[in-house]
Amino acid sequence: MSPIVREYFRVPRGDREAFIWPPAGDLPALVERNRRLLGSYGFALAGRPVQEFRAAARAEAMALARQYAERWGFKVDRERPEPGPVIVTGHQPPPFHPGVWIKNFLAGGLARAVGGVGLNLIVDNDEARGQALRFPVRAGDVHAAEVALAPPAGGLALEEQPAAEVDAGAFAEIARCAPPPLAEAFRRFAAPLAAAVPGAAGLGEALSAARRRREEEVGLRNLELPISRMADSEAFRFFVAWMLAEHAAVVEAYNGALAEYRCVYRERSAAQPVPDLARDGQRVELPLWIWRAGEKRRRLWVEPGQGGAIALFADHERIGVLEDGAGGASSSVAQLAALRQAGWKVRPRALSMTLFVRLAVGDVFIHGLGGALYDKITDALFERLWGVRPPELILASCTVRLPLEAYPATPRDLERAIRGVRDWQFNPDRLVPQAARVRPEFQALAAEKRRLVENRAATRPERHRAFLRIHDVNAALAALDPAGPAAARADLERIGRQLRYNAVLRDREYPFCFYPAEDLAAFYREATGIADCGLRIAD
Repeated sequence: MSPIVREYFRVPRGDREAFIWPPAGDLPALVERNRRLLGSYGFALAGRPVQEFRAAARAEAMALARQYAERWGFKVDRERPEPGPVIVTGHQPPPFHPGVWIKNFLAGGLARAVGGVGLNLIVDNDEARGQALRFPVRAGDVHAAEVALAPPAGGLALEEQPAAEVDAGAFAEIARCAPPPLAEAFRRFAAPLAAAVPGAAGLGEALSAARRRREEEVGLRNLELPISRMADSEAFRFFVAWMLAEHAAVVEAYNGALAEYRCVYRERSAAQPVPDLARDGQRVELPLWIWRAGEKRRRLWVEPGQGGAIALFADHERIGVLEDGAGGASSSVAQLAALRQAGWKVRPRALSMTLFVRLAVGDVFIHGLGGALYDKITDALFERLWGVRPPELILASCTVRLPLEAYPATPRDLERAIRGVRDWQFNPDRLVPQAARVRPEFQALAAEKRRLVENRAATRPERHRAFLRIHDVNAALAALDPAGPAAARADLERIGRQLRYNAVLRDREYPFCFYPAEDLAAFYREATGIADCGLRIAD
């Protein structure tokens, strides 16, 4: 078994700096390596050959994604009888920063380069935490303002928060407060968002549709698939049925991979990067969520029963029993479908989602730098569960600053200003202007300071008295030119203020909807360099 290798990935710091690993020119070869590797797997899931399962899961995912595109009238790349390589990425629906959005463009560009399909997963099973948009404001000072597009959802999953909760007043508030370039960019996002609200199943879907419309305007036409729809597919239910049947092995592999990760990364917290799956007697937790429509997410637990039956629990609530029928996994899939008809939703957590997608749907997954660390655990699960080498990942991120003029101050200016204030405090005799140097007071004070510095006192009390006297002499020397220390302090305050303002203006994590999409698309095209990133600016 290959051990987890400790790696750290540095977020790009400079404006319009991108990180793509492996280098963009090597990615088509990586896709081909992954396809050969995935095609070589020979194990079975619940008695079903993995290649049969993977073919069915890919076909179902592509069909669902194309149905989703048709439902929204999204333009997609021309349909092929067989989709070829599937390049997958994904993120939560709320507007994210440009360092996340580059993944979508890289997926589309790489898919075109290898004759495949780009697929973006909408992670709408995550918790809705209130859809506040941050942006910088110049109003006397410079600060980051927040405007909520919708109220907090009280712990519900994103798919449960109604689209009708979008606050139309937020659009006007952003238009009033945001700097003009940002307000104009947001207006071009707000229009498709408002148009999507009436037909959206939830707020997450409306936000995703608005983002997808902006992508379409610059020629990016990936397929999209909400996790909520993927999780209701027959293929994912089969994957859940396999986890239920192999729950003991899944828990052992999952917790073992987490323990290895914590050891390699010297992580002491049992909650990082995610908590272990818990045990309570015969009951064990699986890496799945379960809830009824309109309710908060709960953890899915299982407990083996008589004759191979498995009891299911939503936290402590017993919700049903999967009987071990003659159909094996197929019987469990049917029973899970019936559970869904009864109102229960089973959804993956982060690691089980990428495990399923990397095994069953995609040929390569494009991660951000944080997700790449998490998926070291998924890599270990491939080896622990099935004894195979996992497919390679692609990592992508970037930093793009908002199109706002910053202040001229630099960290080097701050260092200079700090030295200026300190010099007036400790070396004013070097800074007092010539007109003051000819005064008797200056001559006497400067001579006394020289004597105090040059005369090494014998005892500690004498040295302390000399130190205090030097301090008083320095203050008296600085008082000969009061404008000098005041100017130094004012310079330091001005530079510090400008740097604080620049930290707000140059924050890399403002949502993409405050950027001109055409400008970002041009940058992504240049940064990725893959088949022109599949982009063309729409007329």
